This record gives sequence, C-alpha cells and structure tokens, in this order.
Amino acid sequence: MVSGASHRGLFDEAAGERRRVVITGVGAISAAGGGASDFWSAISEGRVCTSALSTFDAPRAAAVGQVDEAWAGPSGAPDWLLARMNRASQLALDAAIQAQTDARIEFNQQNAFAVGAVTGIGHPAAGDGWAALGSGLSGASVGLNIAGPVFTVSMGGASGLASIVLASQLIRSGVMRAALAIGAEAPLQPEIWHAYESAGLLDPTDDHRGQRPFDAQRQGMILGEGAAALMLEDRQLATQRGVHIYAEIAGEALTSGPMGDGQAPTDVEVARRATGDALLGGEIAPADVDVIVTAGLGSPRGDERETDVIERAFGRRTLDMYATAVTPNIGYTVGASGAFGAVAAAQIADKRQIPPHATFEQEDIACRLGFVPKLYEDRIVGTATAAYGAHGQNAALILMPHQAEAGDELPLLAT
Repeated sequence: MVSGASHRGLFDEAAGERRRVVITGVGAISAAGGGASDFWSAISEGRVCTSALSTFDAPRAAAVGQVDEAWAGPSGAPDWLLARMNRASQLALDAAIQAQTDARIEFNQQNAFAVGAVTGIGHPAAGDGWAALGSGLSGASVGLNIAGPVFTVSMGGASGLASIVLASQLIRSGVMRAALAIGAEAPLQPEIWHAYESAGLLDPTDDHRGQRPFDAQRQGMILGEGAAALMLEDRQLATQRGVHIYAEIAGEALTSGPMGDGQAPTDVEVARRATGDALLGGEIAPADVDVIVTAGLGSPRGDERETDVIERAFGRRTLDMYATAVTPNIGYTVGASGAFGAVAAAQIADKRQIPPHATFEQEDIACRLGFVPKLYEDRIVGTATAAYGAHGQNAALILMPHQAEAGDELPLLAT
C-alpha cells in the first residue's frame, strides 16, 4: 500500500466513514461453460446443462453437471502452482481471474496488502496427496498478486455464500478495501459421489432433464462441479475507479444450528434468522425484496423447509416475490452453490431480469413460491439469496441495485 501522510491513493482507507460494499466483477465456470456470460445465457434461457457422468465408472448412468473436459485449467497460471492445487482450487482460481478481469482491477505492490481472498469449499480435503492441502486460493499471493488475508472456509453447502459474507464483513470493518470471494467444488470423484449416493441424497432416476427443486416429482440432487467468484470493493473505491457496479451488498449474515437429518436447511428457525439478520443489518424491509434465488436442493423435505424459511423471513411479501434457482441448470455444486446463486443475484440486479425456474412442471402445495416459466423483466428493487449446509450452517445475502449518488464523480483529493 502507498505510505506517507502527503498522499491518499485509491486504496488508502477513509477513516470514520461507514463502508459500503459493492460487486464489480463476476466469474463462473460450470457445466454451462467457462464464463459468467455462459452461465447467464444458460439460466436466462432455462437451459439444462447436466449430462451423463463420465469422470469415473459409476454403477448407474447418473446425470451430473460437468465442466467441459477440454478445460485445461486456469489460463496463465504456472504449472508448478497448478501442481500444488487440487481440482476445486484450480476451478476457484479460474473464476477468480475472471472476476478480477471483469472488475478491471490490478493488484500490485502498492495495493496488494489491501486486497484479500476468501474461498468457500464444501469438501476441502478431496484430492490426492499434497494437492488436497492447496484447497482454496492458498497460492493467490503468486497467482493473483494478493498479499492481504487469504483463507478458506468450509461450511458444507453454505461455504461459497459464506465466503462472500465474510469478505463483505472484512471490507466493512476496514481490514481490506477489496476482496475476491469464491465458491468452488469438484465433487465428481468416486468417494464423494458414492457418499451422497449412499446417503440417499441423489436423484435415483438417472433423469437427464435436470434437478427439479420444489417440483412435486423431485427426488433428489444432481451433483455438479464448478466455481463462481465475485470481486467485492469498498463502494468509494469502486466509484472513484469509475468501473461498472453490478449491485450493492445491502446485508449479509451467517447462522448455525443442529445437523438434523442432513437435508438442508436442517433447522427452519435458525436458517430464517440468517435471512432476517441480513435484512436487519441492511435496514431492508421485506417489501423491498422482489426476487429470491433459492438454494433449490431438490430434496423432498429440504425444499419444504426452504419454503418455510422464505415464508417466515418475508411474511406476506412471499406471495408477490419472484423465485428462481440455478441448480436445474448446472446441478448442485455443494460449496460453490451459494456463490453461483450470488452471481445470479448480481446479474439479476444488474440486468433487471428474472431467469426462469428451468425444470419446474408440477406444483407442490407445500412449496408455493413465485416461479416464472420464462425470462421476465420487471422493476427490481432487491434480490435475496441463501445457502444451507447439511450440518446446520446457513448464509444469507441481500443485494440492491446500485444507484449513482452525488459526489461519485469527484476524485479523491490529496490530504
């Protein structure tokens, strides 16, 4: 960071001001393709991108969400660095590079200590040998020129969204001025797939029409791999840089409760508290939220509980809210799922469009939410999303469209 009392650079913090956090870059790699634009195209078109499992020999022709087999790893990363990273970490680095590029931000020796990275991975130990210890962006100081806090969180299916919550809170508290928040997962490995299969969590039908959350005929998850990343910045920094802002993070929260039966969310009231705290922290009324990007896990009891969580958090407003999910398009990406939901929420807030719930056909009276059958445009105020872990972890995020304000165009002055 630039030092000295005579100069105030873009990355030098403004003391005494309440820090606001905005999203300036997004990245995604999934079964939908190798970029955030591919991801948006898939969800906005209602396209199912799952296919037959091909990464190992399974006892049945299971549907999964696979990254294109032609993908050779994040571009520009040295071979020695990739050798120290497992597949989930490589996916994370790819998405992080995309988000950084999208935000048009460079990290160098003047600002590297003001930037951090938080990665959420649900199964951080998956992989062979030393590569498993490289989970997250432990090599970010080399791969991305980041010298601030870099760490990994593991909260099951809530991991990716938890990384965004924690990164946002670190910026609000002044620890960092900017941060990459990433969710990543590579669960298409025999030990992980068989664990989900033996637990009865996977759709047993080999139905390649996609995961079917909230549908009366839902029977379980379709596992998917991938990573999603967001570039978060102090709003003052972003406006002074003059970059595109997707949305402002109005509120965020984490809670944890009992494991229960393993079908997340495991405790409705504890999960509701996460969304309630996010609304309260951002001073957002339920009436100001128009869209909910659901976790959409596709489990019979889990989807009923998620509906209950939403109804308790938003009350009568639930009847007028739009609802969607990305799991029908790319599968359930475990620790990455909440980050994919957040990328979708940012794109929804930015584009003022609500993507369809791709595989919804038959209503379940216990899961009555406002699903849209096709891409829909409307005046959107706020967008909410939440993610849940099978061991009781919960994360929630509230986004608001970014609005230009008086003074945004003024440069930071030397002091």
